[in-house]
Amino acid sequence: MSRRSTRIATALVKPASPATNLAPAAALKTKVEKSTSVSVKREKNPDDDGASPAITVVVKKQRVKKEPAPEPIGDGLTRCVWADSSKYPLLQQYHDNEWCIPGGFNRTNRYLFEMLILEGAQAGLSWSTVLHKREAYRDAYDNFDYNLIADTYKSPSSNERLMQTGIVKNRLKVEASMVNARLFRDLLNNEYPDQAKLEDENGFWQFLQQYKKPETPLKERQKKRREKEASGEYITRSEISDRLSEDLKKRGFKFVGTTIMHAYLVAVGIETEDLRHSKLCYRYSDE
Repeated sequence: MSRRSTRIATALVKPASPATNLAPAAALKTKVEKSTSVSVKREKNPDDDGASPAITVVVKKQRVKKEPAPEPIGDGLTRCVWADSSKYPLLQQYHDNEWCIPGGFNRTNRYLFEMLILEGAQAGLSWSTVLHKREAYRDAYDNFDYNLIADTYKSPSSNERLMQTGIVKNRLKVEASMVNARLFRDLLNNEYPDQAKLEDENGFWQFLQQYKKPETPLKERQKKRREKEASGEYITRSEISDRLSEDLKKRGFKFVGTTIMHAYLVAVGIETEDLRHSKLCYRYSDE
């Protein structure tokens, strides 16, 4: 997935006297201190009898890794408007395989923590931007191991290390992720000690069940959905997201406002009534 390119620059320097023949090389080396390597070669010039050797400094620089763009999905399927462009295959894949699946796409503590961090990182950005940085987040956050993050990333220097990775470079969001990792771990250890491991499926998922609406009768759900579709109403919060946001804030969590929590509940499959796939989407269901 990674692509690397190397640029080589070569400079030829002739020192003034044998006593100072290493000074130019040293000076050049300080100018390229950010380079990955500096090598010095001495070459005898046959035209200069007794002159000091010329010094060739070879500097190799490496560019930042870039993820190649994923291949467009040209399957002819109609999706929700936010994921309908083949120019954004990551959005399409996320929409098709993860988003708003009743009962949850993945109930593990690791995945639910990952989505909590990513939803918070999206604030003020597009979801496409976050998805393009998802692999960078997985690398930087040890595949969203909240135990390791809680134990490792505690100091300002930890913050600086994360800021040098490919994640969203917002100090408040990075600091919030450290705080949330510790609180997420503590919540599981205190309230669901038997389901506190990364791959356990009945820890944080069980915690979220108290923020799930009682299921309404099918005909009532269909009527409400038709009314919302006719009005063009787009829901960004609910009483449930208000309550979850308030509860998490009391526990000390950050970047868990009601709009973020509503998006989170929908994404992980807890809230699937108020916001579902649009009527023209191939994943639409009237149930």
